[in-house]
Amino acid sequence: MNERIILTMKKEKINNIMVKLLAREISTNDAIRLTGLSERQIYRKKKRYKEDGIQSIPHKSRGKSNGRGYSDELKNKILNLYKEEYTGWNFHHFNDTLEDYYNIHVSDSFVYNLLTSNNIDSPHKYKSRKTSHPPRERRSYAGELIQVDASKHQWFYGDEKYYYLHGGIDDATGTVTSCFFANEETIFGYQMIMKQTLQNYGIPECLYTDYRTVFQSSKRDLSLEEELQGKQIKNTRFTNMLEHIGTGIISTINPRAKGRIERLWRTFQDRLYNELKKKNITTIEEANQYLNDVFIPKYNARFALPIDNTKNHFICLENDFDFNKELAIWSEHKVYHNSYLKYDKSYHIILKDNEKCYLPTSGKVPVYTFLDGTSHILYDDTWYDLKTVKDFQHEIKKSISLKKTLEEINASKVHKPTNSPWRKGLPMMPSQRSSAYAYFHGC
Repeated sequence: MNERIILTMKKEKINNIMVKLLAREISTNDAIRLTGLSERQIYRKKKRYKEDGIQSIPHKSRGKSNGRGYSDELKNKILNLYKEEYTGWNFHHFNDTLEDYYNIHVSDSFVYNLLTSNNIDSPHKYKSRKTSHPPRERRSYAGELIQVDASKHQWFYGDEKYYYLHGGIDDATGTVTSCFFANEETIFGYQMIMKQTLQNYGIPECLYTDYRTVFQSSKRDLSLEEELQGKQIKNTRFTNMLEHIGTGIISTINPRAKGRIERLWRTFQDRLYNELKKKNITTIEEANQYLNDVFIPKYNARFALPIDNTKNHFICLENDFDFNKELAIWSEHKVYHNSYLKYDKSYHIILKDNEKCYLPTSGKVPVYTFLDGTSHILYDDTWYDLKTVKDFQHEIKKSISLKKTLEEINASKVHKPTNSPWRKGLPMMPSQRSSAYAYFHGC
């Protein structure tokens, strides 16, 4: 059975010329002129056409491997890996995984063509859309601006609960400086990403955030009368901490203004989610460990620009830097009865060396919450501890009764004043002295 031959327009032209040449309808010179081939090539093609006919027109290597491509064994291995273990992964992420774990080095276009030719569509197949927000130029120096945000997502496969991934990315280099999983978007989550950033890179110059009350007071603007009165918008506890370590803060309402971290969340919700699923990680503790030990270093090595030491605004930490104290959040609160204060909707006793103590003030004092969760007061350069009181009214009554008892005891030790002018500490007039003398001497 003869194989069906399909010719291109160019090959079809050569076939017609060979037919006319063999039929002596044209001369050899005409064939040379029409094909652009040499006389020797025309004689060779004429000889082959006599032997094989039209089958001699296509190149003999057509449809055969040229020895420079990938073997069928490798192609089948890639296909089987995707179908059996990595179904649903985007093609670029899958190719990165082939390189990291299987030592298979192929191009992204090869993986794309291989999978699509086998009726496997990309999970992120979409039409490109025109952006209405022009991209902002990157900062020139690493550490000059860190974009900070949290992503609410169902991060764990099979768990319908939403978790929050706090994170920060350097605006200049695209380096992910820190990430931290938590049940809620809290001030503690942002404290932890600051701790990771300081540990790995140093103190950044400024943070770029949204307008959450963690970063900015709910009252954003002051009236003209309030400004004339000298009033200022109070800092949040997190902003107080940033000022202490020397980091500024910029907040924006528009999420597109900090598009780098918004784009990062889209990547993480694809890549990180699939890797957590592949590793059977379903708890926050395991996810945080995997983030810091594996995922973020791998991500930065592949996508982030290296930090140039000549263009680095991160400030190195001193060897004795105490993260527990230096990254503590604080706010001022009023002291009641010299030994109590209300903080975080609870009442607390002021302690020193695990014993109740009294502060000689009823004004406001700064209350610090350390990273380990403990609360402390700093008064006259001395640290005091706080202990939560369950029954505050009972403690107050006991404190007041004890105070009255002490006052009664102290009052009993003092002699009652008499009407004698000699016992009064004030000097007497001459007329008073004479009347007193007459009284005591019966005059």
